[in-house]
Amino acid sequence: MGDIEKTSQSEITPMFSSRILACLKAPGGENRDTLEITEGALKNVITGKTYPYKNNVPSLFLPEKGQGEIVTTKVKSFYEENPFPSYEGLEEFGELVNKGFHNPFTSELLKAIGYNKTVLECGCGTGQLSHFLQLNNNHVLGIDMSPASLKLAIEHKIRNGLTRSSFAQMNIFDLAVKDNTFDVVISHGVLHHTFDAKRAFSHIVKKVKPGGIIMIGLYNYYARVPTWVRSKLVGLLGQNIDYVVRNRITDTKKADIWIKDQYYNPHETWHSIDEVLKWFNQNNVEFVNCSPAILGSSGENVNSLFEQSDPGSTYQRMISQISWLGTIAREGALFDVIGRKAE
Repeated sequence: MGDIEKTSQSEITPMFSSRILACLKAPGGENRDTLEITEGALKNVITGKTYPYKNNVPSLFLPEKGQGEIVTTKVKSFYEENPFPSYEGLEEFGELVNKGFHNPFTSELLKAIGYNKTVLECGCGTGQLSHFLQLNNNHVLGIDMSPASLKLAIEHKIRNGLTRSSFAQMNIFDLAVKDNTFDVVISHGVLHHTFDAKRAFSHIVKKVKPGGIIMIGLYNYYARVPTWVRSKLVGLLGQNIDYVVRNRITDTKKADIWIKDQYYNPHETWHSIDEVLKWFNQNNVEFVNCSPAILGSSGENVNSLFEQSDPGSTYQRMISQISWLGTIAREGALFDVIGRKAE
């Protein structure tokens, strides 16, 4: 009976909403491409080429060749073995939503995005954030290079009948997404695991509509130092050396995957606010806000993550990042910078 119900549910839950399908193109293709859903595949209407699903995961993935191939292969293999973030058992959508609203960051992010938006999450992992953000009638596309992670995202989607969150395997350096199509593009904790974070940013920013929002979360150059120190001790002292494991995670499997992601990831880079501001300038993106806020800036008094603020001075940004040693450092040192693409 369970298999019949599962099959029935998958048949009535489309893999892509029409709004998201209209944003897709063939890998390496052009904006004029039109893709359609066929039996177990996506098809390019213009060329007739099909892109079969792999283990029920839509795949528009072109492997990295040349520069970055070694790093990309290592990171992909890591997340195939350790899909991140892990669900807590057979987690239902209501539980995920409840946790999302009780998390200050995700609840504020949904509030800032608002209603009826198209959202692209680059590096969605197991899709938990993408699923949460499809509330408010938003349509979300989560992309990742790990089929194992995406399989969990799609299983959750189908089991809960979620029609506005969609997923596909893609290469962040060759996104099968049309340019200038999404209202909001998010990459939270991902670019620092690519072989070239700056170059990855230049690719994802192309997918934001003029006037749209881009938000990137990166490991901070200053605040990540304590994590590096703990990585030298975790094998000796055990998982409870980690604040998140001690205080926030109750599921053993989820704790194990968190530890592996934080302390045993094969590749990561650290970044500063000023570095991201340079990326913004080079890609015609205006600074909007930073989370956590820059000390002494107007960002400390905004009512929304996407409300315009000032980036402060070089000194204020440096002091802010040093202060993060006492705050976000215990949770992985992830900071987000929000910008608006020029009209």
